[in-house]
Amino acid sequence: MSARTTKTFEDRLLNELQREIALRAEDPPQPEPVIRRTITTRRALVALAACVAAVGGVVALPASTGGAQAYAVERHEDGSVTLTLDEIALSWDEKTALTERLRAEGIFVSVDKPRSGYVCEQPRGELPPPQTRTYDVEKGILSEPWTYTLHPGDTLAFEEPERVKDDVSPAWSMYVVEGRIKPCKEVPFEGLVGED
Repeated sequence: MSARTTKTFEDRLLNELQREIALRAEDPPQPEPVIRRTITTRRALVALAACVAAVGGVVALPASTGGAQAYAVERHEDGSVTLTLDEIALSWDEKTALTERLRAEGIFVSVDKPRSGYVCEQPRGELPPPQTRTYDVEKGILSEPWTYTLHPGDTLAFEEPERVKDDVSPAWSMYVVEGRIKPCKEVPFEGLVGED
């Protein structure tokens, strides 16, 4: 007579559960997917405005041509000059004329063009005290003109990063540094993070 062992349903269920637990112990848990936020134009503009307000000395220059002269340079008896910007966007001709005028007054002008995906590491020198301004994107105007007094030996910097193909690119910027500016050390552009 053969010994026939019959397993009950409960025994088979217990064996199957033990086997399933052993299999799960061998497989490590899968990491949860990282959710990346899409950088929209609105988020980028909010972040850019926050950066401008925080740094105070940075003015973004969208790629557009200006109409009437967007700046004024006033020379003072002590050799300093006051630069007033009524608009953020400067045309190529305006930027060239401004550069020539400031260099004639003993102000250094730095024009840096970091390669695609990079910007100049900040800070590159001592920035003037912060100024709070708002910028109406639709009208292209500032709430009040940006005004800086530069002394001979100070620097006006234009940073014009190369566009990133099919991705968010850093904005062109213009800022003032007290004294001589440090050379542009390229660092990867981290992108802009902003809330809706």
